[in-house]
Amino acid sequence: MQRRLDGSGVPSPPDGGAWRRPLLALVVAAAALAVVLLGPRLFDTDPIGVDPFDLRLAAVALVLAGAAAVWERLAEMRAVLLAVAAVVLPYCAWSATPRVLERVAGGRLSFDAEVLGSDLVYVAGTLAIAAVALRRLPERWRPRLRLLGAGPRALAVAVLGVAAVVGIALALPAEPLGRLGIPVAALRRDLPLLGPAYVLQAAAQELQFRGLLLGALERTMWPAAANAGQALLFGLAHIAVLYEGPAAALVPITVVLGLVLGALTRWTGSLWPAIAIHSALEVGIAVAILPGLYGQ
Repeated sequence: MQRRLDGSGVPSPPDGGAWRRPLLALVVAAAALAVVLLGPRLFDTDPIGVDPFDLRLAAVALVLAGAAAVWERLAEMRAVLLAVAAVVLPYCAWSATPRVLERVAGGRLSFDAEVLGSDLVYVAGTLAIAAVALRRLPERWRPRLRLLGAGPRALAVAVLGVAAVVGIALALPAEPLGRLGIPVAALRRDLPLLGPAYVLQAAAQELQFRGLLLGALERTMWPAAANAGQALLFGLAHIAVLYEGPAAALVPITVVLGLVLGALTRWTGSLWPAIAIHSALEVGIAVAILPGLYGQ
């Protein structure tokens, strides 16, 4: 069947129900991960930090991706389930890395160094799964990662987006956020290691959601539907594992952020503006918002 090209150079979804199986894969994966992660918490049997829920997440992601890899009837789901595995497996490795480093280094590494090491593992795991997707998936399902090259539009969006984030972070009033001001001394101490760590974390998540997942969904869905799918999973992932306590209010913003970054990725034809903006956001939130919310 002849396929048209949209403005970003990605083939438009074909007519018919080709979108159904990838969408079903996304829904099933999200539901399965939610059940194994959040289900035990409903009955107070899975306190955070006690039960190794990361192992259950990893097992579900591996089973789903493995089933699609070996069962031909699930072939159309492979790209989406591999993208979900790229979200889950590197996160589980990231979560376990500080404990591993603590044992290996015998407590000689600082907290900042452990965070940087964790994010290096996070990026490496994501890149490894991206390489599998590029090598093993047929071209018609292979996600377009948009990592090669960035034109003037992408560069302008990156610069303006980072400038906007920095301006907003500096303009946020201190008292409503529960902080006295931006801790300059702490920044000088922590940013040399935590700054690169935040950038690596942002790059990994952009490759996962706006690269692999959006790139897989848009092969069979219309652009708006593909963008909504990756943004919703982006928000759900933060609800499940990252934003606890006072920071829970940031979760709806995360979904909107996913929509915006996905739209910018498609409009510019490059993943780099999203990586730059996300990196600036990670640093801005860590510097200007989280310390006050948690009384630091």
